[in-house]
Parts: sequence; structure tokens; C-alpha cells
Amino acid sequence: MKLIVAIIAIIASSLAQAVDFSEELQAMGFSKQVREQKGSIRLDRIKLPFYGVKIAGTKLQVNADRRRPNGVSTSIEGKLFRYQAINNGEFGGKLLALDTKANSFTVVEDNIVGFFKLQDQIFVLTGLCHMGIDVGSLYRLDEVEGKPRLSLVTLLTGAPVDVVVDGKRVFVLTTGDLEMIDVSDSRPSLRIIVHDGPWYSVPANLAMSQTQIAIGMHAGIVLVNYDLPRRETAVQYYSK
Repeated sequence: MKLIVAIIAIIASSLAQAVDFSEELQAMGFSKQVREQKGSIRLDRIKLPFYGVKIAGTKLQVNADRRRPNGVSTSIEGKLFRYQAINNGEFGGKLLALDTKANSFTVVEDNIVGFFKLQDQIFVLTGLCHMGIDVGSLYRLDEVEGKPRLSLVTLLTGAPVDVVVDGKRVFVLTTGDLEMIDVSDSRPSLRIIVHDGPWYSVPANLAMSQTQIAIGMHAGIVLVNYDLPRRETAVQYYSK
């Protein structure tokens, strides 16, 4: 009986601490709206800011003109090397490896968006969105026999912008989609949660709490409520 009471208390505490992004956004002056024109910025709204989102404690924090990703870094430490991401857009990029003496060499030439770790494993995001090109990939980075080696995990539906790691799952925000990748076994699976989202071509970053994801973008915020077991997703755009 005591065990049941303890479980109920834990569930109640979890629900009490759950972040309700919609209520928080409305308290900040945002309201539900319809973004009719995807993939572009209207001239009458071009001066409006890009909104960046992040979780501060248990609260959703929104900052104007904060476009930095929350889950992707441009440098990361491996066991043997420190890695640096270089992304020059249409002019290319490369993945650099630096040893303890600051000697460097190129691992691969590509548009390296950045890195993240999942259970001490380093992953690399590559991609480019430019002039009709919108591509992306996720790689695993291993250090084998003293050398770095990239292994393709999966292609993405577009250029990656930000990630959130949740256990063995990775939520990837691309220029147009929100994807979930399960890397728990030798055959990773990719599920598209939102396709052609309201943020298309103008996303900033993302933040997640339980079953809610907030996506920062130009002139607004997109909320995604998802139920993975039922494969149900609701998408709502908020702006001022």
C-alpha cells in the first residue's frame, strides 16, 4: 500500500512540475495565430526578431534574437582529439581534428553543422540549405586505431539546426521538419514528427519538456505536442 502511495506521489509531483508552454507564452504576450506564408519573411514583418527558446529550471525562456542552438556545439572533446566544426555555407566546410600539441588535420570535407553526445558517443551533423538545396546527415564519430572515423547513421530530410537528446532518442530540428531518431540498436530508425512545419526555412532552435517541444523562429514560436505511442501530434504557431 505504501508503495502505491509513493508511486502516486511521484506521478503527481511530475505532473505538477510539467511545463505548460502555451500558458507561459500567453503570459509573455504571445497568442495563437496562423502563419499563412511558409518559407519566407513578409516585408511588413522583416524587422521582427528571431525568437530563441530554452529551458531555465522548469520554465520556458524566450529571448529575442537568440538564434544559437541549445543542443549542438561547434567543438567537442574526444578521447584522442578535439574536433572543430567548420561550416561556410555554399562555400563548403570541414571537420578538423586537433591533437594535444595543436596539430590539426581534416577528417572530412563537408558542411559540418556541429556535434552532440549521446551516452558518451559523439555524433556529427552535416547539412546545407542554399538556393534550392536542403540536405542533411547524421554521423557517428569513433576513434579507431588512433584515427577518427565517421559512420553514417541516417540521412535527414533537410539541413539540421538543433537537437534535443532524450534517453536513446534524438529529436532533430531541420529547416522544415522535426524528426525523432532512435539510435539504440544497430539499425537506427527515423520518424518524422512534423513535416513542412510553420518554421520552414526560418527556424532558430528548440527546447523540450516531457511531451512538449518549443521551436523558436522568426517572429514567433511553434509548439509541438506529441504522443509517441499513439503517433499523434498537434502543432500551433504563436506570435505577437
